[in-house]
Amino acid sequence: MKNTSFDVPVIFIIFNRPDTTRIVFEAIKQIKPKKVYVIADGPRSNNPDDITLCAKTREIVEKIDWDCEKFFNFSDNNLGCGVRISSGITWVFERESQAIILEDDCVPCNAFFWYCKEMLERYKDDTRIWAISGNQYNEEAVTTPHSYFFSKYVHIWGWATWKRCWQESDIKMEKYPLLLQQNLLTSLFGTKEEALYFDKIFEIYFNKGKSEKFDTWDFQFFFASVINSHICVVPTKNLVKNIGYIGTHAEMKNRFHDRPVDENYKIISHPDFVLCDVNYDAYHFKHHWNEKIPLFKRIIRKIRKIIWIKKSK
Repeated sequence: MKNTSFDVPVIFIIFNRPDTTRIVFEAIKQIKPKKVYVIADGPRSNNPDDITLCAKTREIVEKIDWDCEKFFNFSDNNLGCGVRISSGITWVFERESQAIILEDDCVPCNAFFWYCKEMLERYKDDTRIWAISGNQYNEEAVTTPHSYFFSKYVHIWGWATWKRCWQESDIKMEKYPLLLQQNLLTSLFGTKEEALYFDKIFEIYFNKGKSEKFDTWDFQFFFASVINSHICVVPTKNLVKNIGYIGTHAEMKNRFHDRPVDENYKIISHPDFVLCDVNYDAYHFKHHWNEKIPLFKRIIRKIRKIIWIKKSK
């Protein structure tokens, strides 16, 4: 499908990885969006290589050569992953009502953009819908006869959302203590196992927020989603490949990286009901979030991780 006037704004988040940035940039270039917003963090003071790498990365996106409006939000100082991305997305939604969001290691297929465009339009006024994910990690558990379904889990390796949703997000998770005080944690997930699992994660990022040590924004966004009973659109096929094996939150390649994408994906039919697929969510929690890995496999992964890190230095 060709179009020289793709009219959904695209947010591109970059930092210090020119190699992966160039690959994602080429994917964006194929669709030629009419508006491109680029968000970049500044070099870290304790990493002298960042000055050169950040400059090389910014040079790539500054060479947008198609007819479009382009906006750059480059930080001179390093704000950290959490604050930089969160503040950058907020900056975009001060100007836009919807957007597609890609980080520098998330390579979308062409179909991803059209899927996001159609979903953003179809559900723009449906306040039950919180986000549109391009990720499918458990295709073996998909049973819907339709082209997509709904889940309580939000994944952001290539996604889209609206201003109405983003402005509900709170990087400090200020409602977390109130949730505990009223003993409502299990109500968010339905099972005690899920509640306990995510409570540990929420507590970590809430405490980091109290000390201003923000190194994420995505779990806070997910927290805002679940406390408001919102749901996410999930495609039946994977549409974005993550190639960020080394980064702020990754030290080696795992099974969620380099997942094949379906270049021929199209929306053929829509779900009959706006309801979470609870069977898929239960499977997804067990096999994505809380996977029980045998001891010998954990040892092998640890060894591979050590080898991977040594090779990457």
